[in-house]
Amino acid sequence: MQWSAPPMTATRRAPRRDAGRPRGAPVAEAVLAATLRELASAGVEGLSVERIAREAEVNKTSIYRRWPTREALVAAALEGVAAQITGQLPDTGSLRGDLLALVGAVSDLVGSPLGRGLLRAALTESAEAAVAALATDQLARGTAGPARAIVARAKARGEWARGARGDMVVHALVGAVIHRAVLEHGALDRRWLGSLVDLMLHGALPRE
Repeated sequence: MQWSAPPMTATRRAPRRDAGRPRGAPVAEAVLAATLRELASAGVEGLSVERIAREAEVNKTSIYRRWPTREALVAAALEGVAAQITGQLPDTGSLRGDLLALVGAVSDLVGSPLGRGLLRAALTESAEAAVAALATDQLARGTAGPARAIVARAKARGEWARGARGDMVVHALVGAVIHRAVLEHGALDRRWLGSLVDLMLHGALPRE
C-alpha cells in the first residue's frame, strides 16, 4: 500500500495589529504620539514599549525596527518641542507683549502631552541621564531662538536695559511657569502670566 501525505491545511496566523494601517509617516506619527502620552503618564523609567505598541496599534517589532533603543524613541518623540514653541510667537510690537506670548506658549506646552512628557523626561532619575539631557536640550533649543528675537526687537525699540541678559530673563520666566505647573499645580491663566511678566519687567523694589 502506497503512503500518501495528508492534505495540506492552511496555517492561520494571528492578524498583525498594524494590518490595514497605512505605512510610513502615519505609523510613525501614531507611535510618537503614543510615546508622548506614555512619557507623560509613566515617565522614562516606567516607559513600556508594549503599551505604546498596543495604543498605536502596531507590533513591537515595528517600533524596534525604527527606533532600536528607548533613547532613540524618546528623542524622536520630543523633536517637535522647538517647533511648537517658536511657531506661536508673533512680533507683538512691545517687550511685554512678546514676553507674554513666550510664557503663553510655554504654558500651553506644559499643559500638553508633549510638554508633560518633556518635563517627565527632563526630571527623570540619573540612570537615564542621556534622556534627561536630551529633553533639557530640546526645551532650551525651543526657547533660545525666541529669546534672541525678543531681545533684538526690544533693543531696536529702546525697551532693553544695557547689560540685561536675555537668557536669564527667559530662563527665569520659563522656570517660574514650570514651578507653577509641576510643584504648585496652580493655574496658568493669563492674569497669573501677566503678573509674572510685570514682575520681571519692573522688579520688586519700590521706585522713587
